[in-house]
Amino acid sequence: MGKNRVITIGRQLGSGGSYIGREVARRLGIECYDKRLIELACKYGNVDLERMKDAEEKRANPFLFSVPREVQNDRTGHGGSINDMVFNLQSAVIRQLAERESCIIVGRCADYVLREQEDVRSVFIFSDLGSRIERVSEKRKVLRDQALNLIRKEDKTRRNYYECYAGKRWGSTESYDVSLNSGRLGLNGCVEMICALYNQMEMK
Repeated sequence: MGKNRVITIGRQLGSGGSYIGREVARRLGIECYDKRLIELACKYGNVDLERMKDAEEKRANPFLFSVPREVQNDRTGHGGSINDMVFNLQSAVIRQLAERESCIIVGRCADYVLREQEDVRSVFIFSDLGSRIERVSEKRKVLRDQALNLIRKEDKTRRNYYECYAGKRWGSTESYDVSLNSGRLGLNGCVEMICALYNQMEMK
């Protein structure tokens, strides 16, 4: 039986990265882990989901968010921030998933978490601002100005989170194995390229 293969996907808001991850997984017959990761992390750490989900993919601020004493344990840690706790729990779950199965993992600094594993490839999905505004506006049913504000806010949040925990530049081509422009290539074009990347890993 061959080794598990994992594709990690970083993405700009409105680039279609989450859709691309799900579609790649569907075509390959494997799982895509995105929003489910916070649920799995909370289950692993035996902590309440509603209490922790707002700290997901956000940089730690120990002055504002500390781990409540009643949920501290060996897996959550003691005395740290909620953000650090969520990152550490998700990292543990991501490593377990990579050990157990081939899969797609969206966001959560998964490329950094799995940096020492051989059969992992990291992809970053980006697009031009106009395409992103249109996608966010349509998907979230908001005006274009509102979509732009959401994009700017989320990009800043993801950048701060990634650069805090991974210590690399978010979105930089130097930080990933492959960068794909979904505005030029189209969502299906990106899906096909990532599937090809995954299958290439199998042949090695």
